[in-house]
Amino acid sequence: MNPQSFNPPHHPPPILDRNQVLHLAQTGSLPLKPPSNLQDGLHDLLQRSQEFFKQSTSSKETQFPTAQGTELGYYHVENEKEYLTFRHQYNGDSTNALSTAASSFWNNAASFLYRILCDLSTALDIPLPVWDPLLDGCLCMPHSTFETTPTLLRLFDYFPGVGAAEKHTDTGFLTLCIGTAPGLQVWNPSGFAPTLSSGAWFDVGTQPIVLVGKTLQWLSAGRVKAGLHRVVPNVGGRQSVVFALRPSLRHPTLNLEPFGEPSVVDLVAVWDGIRGSVFNVNAQTKIKDEQKRKLEAKQGNEQGFG
Repeated sequence: MNPQSFNPPHHPPPILDRNQVLHLAQTGSLPLKPPSNLQDGLHDLLQRSQEFFKQSTSSKETQFPTAQGTELGYYHVENEKEYLTFRHQYNGDSTNALSTAASSFWNNAASFLYRILCDLSTALDIPLPVWDPLLDGCLCMPHSTFETTPTLLRLFDYFPGVGAAEKHTDTGFLTLCIGTAPGLQVWNPSGFAPTLSSGAWFDVGTQPIVLVGKTLQWLSAGRVKAGLHRVVPNVGGRQSVVFALRPSLRHPTLNLEPFGEPSVVDLVAVWDGIRGSVFNVNAQTKIKDEQKRKLEAKQGNEQGFG
């Protein structure tokens, strides 16, 4: 038989087995060993990241100026942590090695999460082509600020004994988190961790973990749950790499029929609504507290008129 008579597969080979899909959908989190190319890229990125965070604050701010609030560049939270957010490539001489390592990791992490998204979609009978416009420009690190999408790569340096993040769920589709020490904890809602009772925090240690975000929960009509998680202080400090796969907004009109809902929505408005429903756990304390206050007031008003 002529090999050319075979059509290529319509989607990448599965990564998750049935039990893993069920675990991820019901708990919103899944510890998972990444492929070798992603692990190799992680080692290089962490080494570059450690070298970067050892530099002076002025040097870090000069190389990667803070922009778009906390969404781009270097950001420092007093007595808690510092982090660097990539949403596009940087081409300066001083940033080249770190930017190159970040770009390579982004591309591999995006491919990894896309395959997991395909596994979830297959289980939910969601046609895979629906993700093409939703991920337009997200699967490779953009070359410039003009090509950015909400997807981002973030490198964290949590300070010893104080570095933390309050409990929250992410806003996008899927997030890959990898830390150098214990501190990241996920909520175990249904006794899925065999050594824990239902309703307990589980520290993932240094094991890579995939988290479901609010946008995927919304698109799946709650069939996939967003993963609640937090970061608690580590006496020795910790660093982590976080890649958040979020929706592209290049195609603002979204047909929900493939997701089982016969309607068309404004994706930009949906995304703004999801982002506006949470406070930024990585902002300065004063900014974070003000966002909390506004959210609480908004929720109180909605309840009053409900």
